[in-house]
Amino acid sequence: MKSLCLAAAITALAGPTLAAPASPRAVVEAKFAAVNRHAVADIAAFYAPDASITASDFCKPRQGRAEVERIYKGIFAAVPDAQADVVEYVVDGDRVAVKFFVRSRLPGRAFDLPIMDFFTVRDGLIVRDDGIFDNAGRPCTP
Repeated sequence: MKSLCLAAAITALAGPTLAAPASPRAVVEAKFAAVNRHAVADIAAFYAPDASITASDFCKPRQGRAEVERIYKGIFAAVPDAQADVVEYVVDGDRVAVKFFVRSRLPGRAFDLPIMDFFTVRDGLIVRDDGIFDNAGRPCTP
């Protein structure tokens, strides 16, 4: 009994243990949950500080959490009811492929945009995010 109490006391003094990083799929699923809440800061927190982000409408890759925030603030400003409806996840080690639709039901502007996104997750953070979709020939955005 004394050893059990001593072990509990040592554990309490040591403080909480560090949790292992979430699986790559769990990280990406949590990122999509934050997208559907329009929680820009939460979305950015799933990315590594130096993450690389590409998309069919970017002129060049974007880097880091500030760019993630800029991307999602722009999406939510343009499409205030945007929702991501994930259809499929395919996981291979630290890589996660996601097939999803971004949907809007705004009167006169409703759409369902199919997107494929390819993530690389390391140590519980997204380090690479490559999105591919039909950009309808629009010019890229800086």
